[in-house]
Amino acid sequence: MSSSDQDHSYKLVGKRMAWALGYVPLINVPVTLPADTNSRAGTDLTDADVLGFRFSASGGVSRLLIDCKTASGRAVDRILWVRGLQDVLHLEELYLFKKKIPDSARWLAHELKVNCVDEDELHELDARLGLNRLKGPYFDGTGYENIEALLTFPKGSEYRALAQFLRTAIWTLRPAHRVLTLLNLGQQNHLHRKLRLDDRAHMCLVLLATRALAISLGLLISELNVVDVLRVEARLREELHGGAEALAQKVRFADAIHRLTGEAGSEQAIDHEEFPRLLEEVNRLLVRRYALNDAIRITDLALHYFAAGTGTLPRHLSGSDSNLSTKMASDILSLFVKSNSLDIGFSRAIIGLLATTQEAVSDQSEDQRLETVGKGEQVPLLAPLPPLEEK
Repeated sequence: MSSSDQDHSYKLVGKRMAWALGYVPLINVPVTLPADTNSRAGTDLTDADVLGFRFSASGGVSRLLIDCKTASGRAVDRILWVRGLQDVLHLEELYLFKKKIPDSARWLAHELKVNCVDEDELHELDARLGLNRLKGPYFDGTGYENIEALLTFPKGSEYRALAQFLRTAIWTLRPAHRVLTLLNLGQQNHLHRKLRLDDRAHMCLVLLATRALAISLGLLISELNVVDVLRVEARLREELHGGAEALAQKVRFADAIHRLTGEAGSEQAIDHEEFPRLLEEVNRLLVRRYALNDAIRITDLALHYFAAGTGTLPRHLSGSDSNLSTKMASDILSLFVKSNSLDIGFSRAIIGLLATTQEAVSDQSEDQRLETVGKGEQVPLLAPLPPLEEK
């Protein structure tokens, strides 16, 4: 997204609004055909202008779409289009930001539960909700532009292919497949030997992948409820293999192969190599799920602020223990780095970005903190994390 995008200003307002509502807002997420649709995987259907995910403490996931169009006319068509995307993307909240919305379109939008906002209302909404107080590279679009600049690789480069995969194709996979794929990226074409800590573009790739992993883990564990902590290993296997029936069938096949060849049977034969690490992380996330949403938001902030070259993250507007959320974000980063056999320095460098000094906010009231954020000032985010443990 750049300033040359005609809908640029609407998308930025949409991102700020989604953030203020507690979502992790992604911009220009491609909606593509899945791999099993007429062998035309990767065919773009459209872009989701602002797509948000919000993970609740009880495990549920809310999804939001804000469609942004500065062009006049065809408001009815756009409302029908947005409503169609609701079923495709499993959305709970729908918004249409459009220059003009006639009464006929508003009637249809009301019937279809699409929230319509025209240009005049958008400016008023921005002011009434205080969205214009959210400043910095995450909210003004410069972080996104810097990400795009950093990830501009030569044609034919495997880094270009990786960046394209992380921005587009990864979202066509179901969450469980996405998690397993992200934990195996380093083994593809020996990427774990090629991603260099001293290259800012490579650091950006690691952050982009970590954000995708964090969101995917949130979606994966949304299928697990609080009682599943009693049998989390079995439930995680079921989710990774497409359900209990599919898992049982794979286990039967593995046992048959074991009888014929003497190779490992049952679960051990079908488990991903990094299953123990993944299980450990899922265990931690399940019992502290109330901090997950902020952990993912922190990861997204880190990606944008790193790309923009800003060393200090702003205090995010959270409702959970920020120290725990940052520790959770660092754990997800560590899972990605270790599972892909990357230089452990990636973890140390990025955790250094996530963590700041202890003092700053401890003596401030919550009203003072929000006032500081409202003025767009940079304040230290969290206390430092404990040293990363080597395994």
